[in-house]
Amino acid sequence: MLKQSIGIGMLCVAGHAYSADIIVNTTEDVEKDDKVCSLREAIKYVNNKLPKEGYYGCGGENSTSIILLEKNAIYKVGSSLSIEADLTIKTSYETNVTEEAIPGLNNATIKMSGQDQIFYIDNKIGDKIAVVNLTEVNLEGCSQQQCADKGGLIYNNENLQLSYVKLLGGHAGQGGAIYNVVKNTDFPVYTSYVSIDNSLIANNQATEGGAIYSQAPGFKITNSVFSGNQTTSTVSANIYSEAETDTSKFSAFPLNIFTISNSTFFKNKGLVANVTDGMGLNNLTIVANTSGLSFDATRAKAYLSNSILLGNPYPVSSPASDCSFSSSDSSILLNNLVTANCGNGSAVYKNQIWSGTDLFAGNDVEGNCLSLRDNNVAILCPFKRAEKTFLGYFRPRILLSYSNISDSLIVNKGRVKVNSTDTYVACEASDQRGKTRDSEVEKCDRGAVEIVVPTTVSLTGKDILIGQTAKINIADLLGDSDLIPSEECDNIYSQNSTGSAWRDGCVEVVQTQTPSKGKLTIDLDGNLIYTPNSAWRGADIFTIRIVTSSTRFNKSKPYMDINVQIVQEAENKMESKSVKTSGGSFGFYSVMTLLGLLGLRRFKK
Repeated sequence: MLKQSIGIGMLCVAGHAYSADIIVNTTEDVEKDDKVCSLREAIKYVNNKLPKEGYYGCGGENSTSIILLEKNAIYKVGSSLSIEADLTIKTSYETNVTEEAIPGLNNATIKMSGQDQIFYIDNKIGDKIAVVNLTEVNLEGCSQQQCADKGGLIYNNENLQLSYVKLLGGHAGQGGAIYNVVKNTDFPVYTSYVSIDNSLIANNQATEGGAIYSQAPGFKITNSVFSGNQTTSTVSANIYSEAETDTSKFSAFPLNIFTISNSTFFKNKGLVANVTDGMGLNNLTIVANTSGLSFDATRAKAYLSNSILLGNPYPVSSPASDCSFSSSDSSILLNNLVTANCGNGSAVYKNQIWSGTDLFAGNDVEGNCLSLRDNNVAILCPFKRAEKTFLGYFRPRILLSYSNISDSLIVNKGRVKVNSTDTYVACEASDQRGKTRDSEVEKCDRGAVEIVVPTTVSLTGKDILIGQTAKINIADLLGDSDLIPSEECDNIYSQNSTGSAWRDGCVEVVQTQTPSKGKLTIDLDGNLIYTPNSAWRGADIFTIRIVTSSTRFNKSKPYMDINVQIVQEAENKMESKSVKTSGGSFGFYSVMTLLGLLGLRRFKK
């Protein structure tokens, strides 16, 4: 029944799938003429150049090389799947308002049940490169000490493109997740190349290249997270290039070919990466690994720029090993936040040296962030993945001790090019989350995340019954900022016009369309509680003005506005204000809040 139900489900709900795509309608790893299409059969059908008669239930006349998997399904394979031709494997699901369509949250999973890698990608044709796309798919390794000698999840000798993918639990001698061949002696023609964006590479292990082993730099990584990977060799790294690229054929610097950008690295064991000629690293957050980066670029054709490289190893009281340099290294370090063992870097675009000891405002590297009252020293919030998002990140903090935003070590720390002849690397156009960085070069932020500061949120609210209180959390509406503790409000406002003692956030309530009908409390975690003052029916509509760690620098308007509407009705007489949205029913005002967030804009001064 499982085979049939998956097949029917795919045909009915995959609204965006064309009939010519190959639908995998069983999770079993079979290859037999049973008229049901398995993943192994689908790949073999593509390898065989899509014969019009199909293959064991897969494909047929006019078929494409796109293979569709069912959302959240688990496909177990007992041995490696050989890919020898152009193909795409992706998860298929609805994208209309009846269910969630957030990339990465509905991924199908391909799990190795034997002792092998999942994909062996090699078309065995020397003069033609196959393009293989994996989109919204999870790969889980064999859960044994070693899945394969080369590539615990993937052996790649073609052009491999990964998007919204999880690579988990691969074990190998070389390349815990990916082994990449890269015999690029005829640059810029390669036998293999890996492109990774918006992906999670976690808990992979190898002697060399805990996450990725590449014979030479042959990858582009962006908007991704690497965590929990392990390299056991002290002379290797989690992203490891065996040899440098032949950079004698490069015509310009900086390079835009073998880059790692807008990505986060934490809790990895061993060096994060070895940086050789041909590699460019930009806007990275590299923290709380056992070791940072090693540099060995003898031709001065490698760089690290606009990044945060701190606390390796964690805790930072341990001897710093954020950077190590070979005796012949000529790597270029530009405008990074680092510890002293990384040096000053470029003479024109110097690194900034951090001498603090408190890196994370929390009880661990991961988890909730402490308020500015509980910790006004740490420069980063712990790593956290917000609800209904695919990847987490470290949020930079704007501390109360900053008199001006320029006091921050992270925010607005971009650099403007001084001379046309200088070696220079600008910030990326957007951050790890896809949020646009500031258009003014000097106002972009170091690290993987760009601080976003909303000034007004359209509408939030709650429907309640008589006798109830309304509880709303507004933390997600504050952008990347923290509420100001009440004891700081007198430093922001010359006088208190609220008529009572300051509350956290320096909250002011402005009635807009109705007189006040209740009382409001708020704490530094953004928990707002509204208590009606009687059994009235109808709405209380008002605006709250709150001060955050970011807005306080605007002397003329140190607050942001959040419009609130509370509707109170008697039991059994309350009209539903819910509407159908992706994933279920939410209150009308929650939907309006989401619409308001679309209009958020950045404000820095």
